[in-house]
Amino acid sequence: MDLRLFSLLLGVLVSTVNESALTPALPFLARDLRVGSALAQGVVTAGLLGSALAYLPLTLVAGRVGAGRVYRTGLFLHGLAALLLYLAPSLPLLYGLRFLQGIAAAGVVGLVPGLVAAGYPDRRGYALGLVASTVAAGTLFGPALGGLLTGSWGWRFVFLLPLPFALLALSQSGHLPGLPPQGGDLGRLLRTRPFLLALLATGLYFAHTLGVSVALAFFLAEAGLGPEAVGGLLLLAPLELLLLGAWAGRLADRRGYARVVILGGWLLLLGGVGLALLAYRYPVPGAVVGLLLLGVGRALFQAANNAQVLSLAPPGEEALASGALSVARVLGQGLGGLLAGVGLHALAGLGPRGGFAALILLLSSLMGLSLLFLSRGVGKGRPAS
Repeated sequence: MDLRLFSLLLGVLVSTVNESALTPALPFLARDLRVGSALAQGVVTAGLLGSALAYLPLTLVAGRVGAGRVYRTGLFLHGLAALLLYLAPSLPLLYGLRFLQGIAAAGVVGLVPGLVAAGYPDRRGYALGLVASTVAAGTLFGPALGGLLTGSWGWRFVFLLPLPFALLALSQSGHLPGLPPQGGDLGRLLRTRPFLLALLATGLYFAHTLGVSVALAFFLAEAGLGPEAVGGLLLLAPLELLLLGAWAGRLADRRGYARVVILGGWLLLLGGVGLALLAYRYPVPGAVVGLLLLGVGRALFQAANNAQVLSLAPPGEEALASGALSVARVLGQGLGGLLAGVGLHALAGLGPRGGFAALILLLSSLMGLSLLFLSRGVGKGRPAS
């Protein structure tokens, strides 16, 4: 792996570790600041909101002043915000700094897919598979690191966690791959039908992924599992993505992005149906088998889909397409969380097993719609680089 790709992967790790590490610190933050859980959760939400609002504007700026300059600035500001968050004396100041840190993170994470795709056109699937694996690694290790820091030194030290990653990534970012001259025409991008359909499929995939995770957490708790066991089982799919991401990307490079993403989509659809039926009959063993099937589907879909979406963008719109991909992820996750929360309440009358099975089938229909978009938007071969 060359240093350019290493720097980009570190940039992804900065954000994913930061977000996931905050979760175990929130109860102790709430206790020390004497606020409720909802206000404590706002510290996480503020960062996500900042990123969601900044993805597209910063990718437009990157098209004008250079993606590498925006990327390095984002890393520096992310690290600076980490230090200021550690020193922040009040909750409102934490909110404001987390919002600004989210904007800085958008200047890093929002550009990584486009920079990777431009820098490695012949290994696009493989490189983006590594990005997916890095996201999974941050999701896996962030909570453990956050819990360790909170238990050893206190919750404020969790805010310092991204600082060494940001500094290391910044030190290796001197020779990042460049982007071709950028147009920054959002209307042109969204009028490109194959790109738009693939982007919609991306949003539905993330809605399915987060919705299933939320529904499964409540279902497993209802089945009598403790929080440690629930958390451990929910790590199965990210662990598979970590282990299989690069392999799935290589497969997409060889077989074609569209073929692999559709294969992953079918595995997610069938795996969701299997999860619903198996968990209804055998709650915990069925959930484990279903999660293993979904993990393979996620690895195949995510690595190939990211490469495909960026390949379908018009020339000169790669930076904007990268930002649009990040927006689709955030909006999809928001939709998935909403559907899971509303669905759990609305289907409660069917009982824990029946309600869970019905909700998973509903969420799996999102992957059916995603496959429909993909089949109408792209062919079966590898898009031109």
